[in-house]
Amino acid sequence: MKTSIVIATYNKLEYTQLCIESIREFTSQHEYEIIVVDNHSTDDTAAWLSSQSDITVIFNKENLGFPKACNQGIEISTGDNILLLNNDTIVTQNWLTNMLACLYSSEEVGAVGTVTNHCSYDQSIQVSYKSIEELHPFATQYNRASNPKLWEERLRLVGYCMLIKKQVLDEVGLLDERFTPGNFEDDDLSLRIKLAGYKLFLCRDTFIHHFGSVSFRNNIEAYNQLLSVNKDKFFEKWGFNPESTIIQNGLVKQIKALSTDPIRVLEMGSGCGGTLLYVRNHFPCAEVYGIETNPFAAKVATKVTPRIYGSLEDISHQYTDGFFDVIIVGNLGGFSDDTLDMVKLFYKLLNKNGQLIVIVPHLLYHLSIKKIIEGTINSDELKYWKLSDLEEVFHKLGFVKPEIIGLLEEIRPADQLFIQRLAEMAGLKTTKPYEIHSYLVMARKINKEQGVKTLINNLLLQNDIQSSVTKLAKIDAEEILNVIEDAGHEQKVELLNYIAVQFIEHQKPDLSLPYLSRAFELDASHDPTLFNLGLAMYTQGHDQLALDWLSLISVRDDKLEHWIKQIEADLYTKTYEKHKLKFLLRRLENDVEGEASLAELLRMLGNGEARIEQINQAIENDMVEKSQLLTQLAVACYEHDLPDMVFPFFEKALEFDADNQDALYLLARILYDLGEFDSARLYLNRVRNNDSSVTELMQKLSEVSAV
Repeated sequence: MKTSIVIATYNKLEYTQLCIESIREFTSQHEYEIIVVDNHSTDDTAAWLSSQSDITVIFNKENLGFPKACNQGIEISTGDNILLLNNDTIVTQNWLTNMLACLYSSEEVGAVGTVTNHCSYDQSIQVSYKSIEELHPFATQYNRASNPKLWEERLRLVGYCMLIKKQVLDEVGLLDERFTPGNFEDDDLSLRIKLAGYKLFLCRDTFIHHFGSVSFRNNIEAYNQLLSVNKDKFFEKWGFNPESTIIQNGLVKQIKALSTDPIRVLEMGSGCGGTLLYVRNHFPCAEVYGIETNPFAAKVATKVTPRIYGSLEDISHQYTDGFFDVIIVGNLGGFSDDTLDMVKLFYKLLNKNGQLIVIVPHLLYHLSIKKIIEGTINSDELKYWKLSDLEEVFHKLGFVKPEIIGLLEEIRPADQLFIQRLAEMAGLKTTKPYEIHSYLVMARKINKEQGVKTLINNLLLQNDIQSSVTKLAKIDAEEILNVIEDAGHEQKVELLNYIAVQFIEHQKPDLSLPYLSRAFELDASHDPTLFNLGLAMYTQGHDQLALDWLSLISVRDDKLEHWIKQIEADLYTKTYEKHKLKFLLRRLENDVEGEASLAELLRMLGNGEARIEQINQAIENDMVEKSQLLTQLAVACYEHDLPDMVFPFFEKALEFDADNQDALYLLARILYDLGEFDSARLYLNRVRNNDSSVTELMQKLSEVSAV
């Protein structure tokens, strides 16, 4: 079997010599021919090529470009295979042996490529060598033997080293010369091979060296212009941009599953299916599904999987809720109602342990800010996400607190000063918030049932009790009760009491009542339940109700008698205190010796003579300006170092009047002082007044929004 190695050259003789010398050294065990097509080099390339007896050379009288030169070489080739090889490469031990093993492993394989040190499309690897002398020991170790486990099916191959069956080229045609002088001709050829029904493989068991972009390196501006022109040509031919072939490998690497798991993966915006193919390579048992609105790209994607759909609605009609294990979105789009509706639908489609992996654009990226300043930003870009939006939105939609990673791009030197000035104006010591162009967000669906079971087990095992109680407090009691009921626990009454006692001991006695009520329904004569009901009532300030429950206990011991006497004494004291509190609160409300009344209330709160529940009850029953009075108390507690009482008073104030502008602003200001910037922003966003104090606080919060 013969391989025709086709190399196009234009100057850079030193690279061409290294390339051909390496072919001679490391390809001796195979029948091959070297065909070089020179595009009118102006250095000593032509003279050197003329002196080489083992090379077939075509000398062009002008530079006809890379695609044309390759086609000229292919047309005179005599091999069974065509190997398109850049002249800025150095081949290595076993390179062709390994590639041929993959190419002829199946009739379905049409072309193969290698990995290297310098290449796009995830065909490069990290290398340890630092010189040509160190290259070959590295490559010899890397290319030890052909390994089918390291063959990765691809949507396209980069053409610096591409081995193709000649019969496949005869079927699909040569390189498209419209892409002269070069770029995207390898993308085009790969897609034609794919659509003809053949597979492309990247041989991750084979490494060669690639210097990279030697022909274009001297004129970057012209190179970028060429990329733009050929990108347009590609779109004209195919009906989609070359970006439709990209692989979102960074997203796939976030999938939390074993390689053997039979997961179902949906990609929104799947393009030509490159990412789905990458998923299938790394999770061979996976079922992959795609959504692609471009019909031309979707046609290519069907060569990867037949499960390609035109819209998210098509998917939701076709598959049941909870069908998918993973949903990937390469660009979620802006922060809008449509986006939120889409994420809600993702939530429904994911199973109870499902993962949502998305990339969202960042509003405070320096180029976006520059557009805002210049007035050139469009309405869609103004909807890009801030970091503060992400955690709040995803949690509200039912996801566990997401993991968020800022994605950076290389900053042009011309933008460095602008970014530095942004950081200085914001009072930041780092420019990173303005270098983040987008965020990678990884969110898991909340498995409430499993989560509840874990938290209950933590309590029983005395493991992280404080955190478990806090998390249980945020879950609806009915959900927890259903889990206990479904679990078939043999000692439900004891378990219900145990959970209730945890809430009582952690100053959440009101949350204990649903569990004690259910326990009482199961066994109305259970003395511990009656005692805990009495204790719950007492800790909430309902002394008479506490005595009523304790009086039902059948076995009266010294402990019970002690509690009854204490509650009776407290009941007497509270009657006096109730009148005193009412007197002080009314004077404070009407600003009659207000400072003295406030000082006395704070003293009583500080030494335990009065409790928050008592004051809340007195305000609810007897005061008129309930919300304003509670706001005044909250601020006073903050200013007089009674931090545990600040937020309960604010919470009660907003319970009476959710639109209390003073309460919202003051709460936001205190949260800002405490460093709780996201929470502060939530409350400040509800303030409609735009006076100087509100504006100043908004500015301060905006300065820390990306930190």
